[in-house]
Amino acid sequence: MEPIRIKLMDPAGLARNSEPVGLGIPLPPGALADTSELALSWHGESSSIPFQAKPLASWPDGSIRWVHISFLATLQAGTETSLFLEKAIPDASGVSMAIEHMNGSLIIKTPEASYELHANSLAWDSINTNDVASHTKVTLQDEDNRHCEFIPSENWQVIEQGPVRTTVKQTGLWKKTDGSELIRVTCELSIYSANGLMEVSVTPHNPRRASHPGGLWDLGDKGSVFFRGLNVETIFPEGGHITIVSGETENSKTVTSDQSAGIYQDSSGGVNWDSPNHIDRFGKVTTRFRGYRLSKEGQNISEGLRASPHLTWEAKGICFQTAIPRFWQNFPTSLCGRQKKVIAGLFPEDSGQLYELQGGERKRLTLFVSHSDQNLDLSWVYSPLTPVVAASVYETADAFPWFQANQPAGPLDELISLGLDGPNNFFEKREQIDEYGWRNFGDIFADHETLYQPEGEPPLISHYNNQYDAIYGFARQFALTGDSRWFELMDDLALHVADIDIYHTDEDRAEYNNGLFWHTDHYLPAHTATHRTFTRHNDTSSTPGQTGGGPAAEHCYTTGLLYHYLLTGAPASKTAVLDLAKWMVNLHEAPDGMLAQLLALKKQELPKLKALIKGEQPSPHRYPFTRGTGNYLTALLDAAVLEPEGNWLNKAEQVIRDTIHPEDEIEERNLLDIELGWSYLILLASIARFLSFERTYGDTEIQFGYAKSAFLHYAKWVLQNERPFLSYPEQLEFPNDTWLAQDIRKAMLMFQSAELKTSNSKLFQEKGSQWFSEICDALGTSTEKHYARILIILMQNYGPHQEDPLASLAQLNNALLADDTRNPPRLSWGELLGRMIGRIFRGVRTFRPTKERAWIMARLDRT
Repeated sequence: MEPIRIKLMDPAGLARNSEPVGLGIPLPPGALADTSELALSWHGESSSIPFQAKPLASWPDGSIRWVHISFLATLQAGTETSLFLEKAIPDASGVSMAIEHMNGSLIIKTPEASYELHANSLAWDSINTNDVASHTKVTLQDEDNRHCEFIPSENWQVIEQGPVRTTVKQTGLWKKTDGSELIRVTCELSIYSANGLMEVSVTPHNPRRASHPGGLWDLGDKGSVFFRGLNVETIFPEGGHITIVSGETENSKTVTSDQSAGIYQDSSGGVNWDSPNHIDRFGKVTTRFRGYRLSKEGQNISEGLRASPHLTWEAKGICFQTAIPRFWQNFPTSLCGRQKKVIAGLFPEDSGQLYELQGGERKRLTLFVSHSDQNLDLSWVYSPLTPVVAASVYETADAFPWFQANQPAGPLDELISLGLDGPNNFFEKREQIDEYGWRNFGDIFADHETLYQPEGEPPLISHYNNQYDAIYGFARQFALTGDSRWFELMDDLALHVADIDIYHTDEDRAEYNNGLFWHTDHYLPAHTATHRTFTRHNDTSSTPGQTGGGPAAEHCYTTGLLYHYLLTGAPASKTAVLDLAKWMVNLHEAPDGMLAQLLALKKQELPKLKALIKGEQPSPHRYPFTRGTGNYLTALLDAAVLEPEGNWLNKAEQVIRDTIHPEDEIEERNLLDIELGWSYLILLASIARFLSFERTYGDTEIQFGYAKSAFLHYAKWVLQNERPFLSYPEQLEFPNDTWLAQDIRKAMLMFQSAELKTSNSKLFQEKGSQWFSEICDALGTSTEKHYARILIILMQNYGPHQEDPLASLAQLNNALLADDTRNPPRLSWGELLGRMIGRIFRGVRTFRPTKERAWIMARLDRT
């Protein structure tokens, strides 16, 4: 493999001393067989530095496709430097930290401190080089402010070990004093080899289902759980001196005390800090004042807007420090120091409110602590380094489909740049409805939903929930440009989606469990539905005839989560991709169990049986020609990247065979009925990705040839029949410029068709270029071009326009080849009976009385 340059640049004027840094890096096929062959060195130095490398994905030949690199960076304020990753024998890769097992506890030793993780407990002791010990525990207070008991489901487990860090995890649940289960919890500790640094992540999770009566998902649902506070407390053997620095960009404040001092962030500190975005189940706004307050010995002494604080607790022989990333963004949060205790309030009691975790909801919160005997600065926690590799690295490794590095900016790039540099960029959108707070932060304000509001009204609260895969768009733009702002947007949104927008339960209907919630209702305020689609406060819906519903195939976006995992190594994003793929399989194939299979037979096979009895000739296709099937196919492909040994790709091939045919009578699909048919373009885009994917991962030309023929059959129809959506405004319920953005899908489909290099490639390329130019010109003058939905559609469909498929073709026809006489596929009696028998056999084989009862209770909306 060629050496890969990794650039680091300090964006905040902060000196960095052994700061943890990590990045996923793509590699071309055959470049690297094993991470032991890698070495990492600073620019200009020949000796390698300690690092950890973890494979994230593999090529079909077994070589590494993506590798995650972790190391500790030291960098002077305001400077830039580079490292080089290359295939070489590392001469200083470092030694993994020592781990001892003693009476069920884990003891981990580093040069700066040693840690004893107590068996069956959310607690650990830290001992620095001066033999000064501190004791830390994670606590939860129930709604009556009583401490809950932690019951482990497993002891501390080592999940990663190396010279940079050792990561351990424990899971369990908190029980109330009456013995009832309140919340499940996962605690992860990453212990670093330098500066006595530890990263503590705590994830409370409510695994219950919501009752969602009538398909409505409001706060106050009987599946919710409530608690008063969640803290990480560190206790010292003697009193110390406390210093808190608020860390605001301007006008930072400091408080010191030998008794007690604290900082509490009640709201975002923005101009819309008391937005109705922050209502509780009673519709009451929970934020009480703007920004944060500093206190000393129980008295408020100062206040400010947006704190990024760090707390230092000092005594003889010890200097303990802590900081909470995204402190003001994930409010309410707090840091408090007392004589012998430091409390990090991840959900602080100071807010005076009850925290509600809805059914299937969770929230991962993180803090950093340092147990060094030196006074170190943790300010980097709020402005971490973002390592960058050249766009050519992604292109060479074929990391993204239709990716070309270092292309001159065109009209589409200029439109997308509004997302960072326009007056209504994605960061500014957060301010408009104060899209902050522990449940909201990371999501995107769906500002396009305000289009039909009367002028002068405050913008309605509307949450985007990753519609059209903004995470993927952000990831791709980061790879193209190296701009860390795209990385920040990607990371923030992925963390939000993985926690809040996915329904983390196994207790509800199979078609809902572990699914992704829709965006909140079009052109209506979310009220108490928060990020969950439909609310009881709206008696109508923007969708005619619909006032309720839950997770559905039409809103499943996995590719961005896949790339978030590949770029960051975040396990939660990998798990989310696989969970969503399994959910989509259950949704389309029906889960195991007799009753589930009989219901699927009633819905899918029985109507076709009736049609055959009447003498009709129904289509053999099993799946609808919509974005739901396209999302299904995409989820299967994403899962296949992570688990190539699984059956995901075979399932994707089967879905294509049962959805589309090279001899389909396309007019029967009624695709020109825009409101009902437009999303077939998403399905065709997923098939185009399958064709690209099959070249790399597939093992049969038969499947590729079938999909290619069917795809080109429809592409030719699109070329001949499609027109701009706004050409038919009478067909559209809301004829706005979102439809201009949706037209970009047609242009990209033409470019993807041209890439297949048939005798019609020139016509495809010309039509794609024509449509592309018309769309960019029209959006360039649109007053709606800054809206979130428009920008994200453009980012999701970026890439195919940069390819030049005609360069290698010597001869091209100027007219379409005439279609052969076609024989549209029809469903036979034998094929239908085979499907029905298959369902019954599966139902019998997987029949379990307890499973059948659980299925009935879920369908009856009972727990």
